[in-house]
Amino acid sequence: MSVQAPDAPPYTLFCWRNSYAMTAQVMLEELGLEHDLRWITIHIPMEQKDPAFLKANPNGRVPTLLTPEGPIYETGAILVYLAERHPEAGLMPAIGDPRRRHYWQWHFYLVSTFQPEELILEDASVYLPGDETGQAHLKQVSVERMRGIWRVLDDAVADGPYLLGELYTTCDISFAMQALWPSSHPPEGLGAYPNAVRCLRTVLQRPAVQRVLTIHDVLGQADI
Repeated sequence: MSVQAPDAPPYTLFCWRNSYAMTAQVMLEELGLEHDLRWITIHIPMEQKDPAFLKANPNGRVPTLLTPEGPIYETGAILVYLAERHPEAGLMPAIGDPRRRHYWQWHFYLVSTFQPEELILEDASVYLPGDETGQAHLKQVSVERMRGIWRVLDDAVADGPYLLGELYTTCDISFAMQALWPSSHPPEGLGAYPNAVRCLRTVLQRPAVQRVLTIHDVLGQADI
């Protein structure tokens, strides 16, 4: 198990620039937690990757977070881990809060429904290498699914500004840092989903998000 050096900040985030690792980085910034960023290269053979990184995450993917209790990976898991470890920030409803059931609903919807479609639309060749016809069909199906997802999210934040009404949570971070990517947008654009766009813009203007986008040199992507 990877452990932190005695004089290191309590958290170290393995990062790849302009990647979904930004989601975990936003969470660290929102909580005001001291942390190091360890920049790594993802798109290389496993045997060429940083051994310390692979020790923390044998999948060789980001984000991966070193914590005082050891490493943790998977974006959704990192968000919940940090929210529970720092409950004073209120980034997830407490046990007994009736909003908690919807928190978990949107948490899993975003990581298991929204994100897979975004990944297909980003690069369908990963799923059907060498099959251009199959890739085109897969993307066509995914576009229709993504339209449905945006409709669901648009309805969900109609009374907003966030997925849980007035409560800003890790779900909003997860949504914004996926919806930021143009590949997640339906071909007709986002004009048909004004409530979701309002939520997205609200999150993207938060200082913590702005800091992370600046670090990754993608601040212009927030102009949605």
